[in-house]
Amino acid sequence: MKILGISTSYRKRGNTDILVNQALFAAKEKGAQTRFIRPADLKLIPCTGCMKCVFKNEDCVFKDGLVEIMEGLRWADSVVLGAPTYLLGVNSIMKNMQDRLIIFGLNRELKGKTGMVVTPAGVPGWEPFVKEQLMTFFLFTGMKPVDCFVGYAQGPGEILGNAEAMERAARGGVALAQGVSDYLGEDVGCPICHIDRVQNRDGKEYCALCDIYGTWQREGGVRRFIPDPGKEPRFSENEMRIHFHEYILASGPRFKANMRQITKDVDAFFSKG
Repeated sequence: MKILGISTSYRKRGNTDILVNQALFAAKEKGAQTRFIRPADLKLIPCTGCMKCVFKNEDCVFKDGLVEIMEGLRWADSVVLGAPTYLLGVNSIMKNMQDRLIIFGLNRELKGKTGMVVTPAGVPGWEPFVKEQLMTFFLFTGMKPVDCFVGYAQGPGEILGNAEAMERAARGGVALAQGVSDYLGEDVGCPICHIDRVQNRDGKEYCALCDIYGTWQREGGVRRFIPDPGKEPRFSENEMRIHFHEYILASGPRFKANMRQITKDVDAFFSKG
């Protein structure tokens, strides 16, 4: 097995780097080949939203450090993805990297690969969106998450004192090296995204990440979200095809046909100032 570790932290040898490498070290002991990438060291250009990657079905037009990241993702059978928690969610470099890899959502090139999410957070309760954002990377690209967890530690390196987090990272690394694809994390929330991000919409319970309605059921003291039959989650192959081909790609000809008028309208709007 070939396993790629990605840590989007700006802090070298910090808690995110440690958790990612803990999984890689455990995987290597089981015979896996491993690589480690720190996008912060690659000076990635921010995504400009040009969408050329999607409309031309090719890699990002900016040939910077993203080339190394894309090569690593193509090389790997599994990915250990880590990002620090900044103000309730992931840091900016993780979001930028994810935005610039949108082509993998279209071409499904990574479909079937496995991975795990690790994220350190300083204070419990200040990380409500970080797992959702990281899991979106796997679900959007068609990869199969094996685990997703938060390890609590504040100062750089203090994650080494969190035995539970270190053991869980190592367990995940071993699972990836052994080709495990079943989800090993907590059996709570939505069975598709494995996140408890269920909200109320139109008077019904709804998984905001998967875009499906359902109901809560409690069994043995554990509360689980049971999706309604019929509607596919937003990250299913069919829904992703609809998203790209019937919405995004279909918008290109419409925009081109009206581009002159749109440009005039934009010029008129800003001339008011």
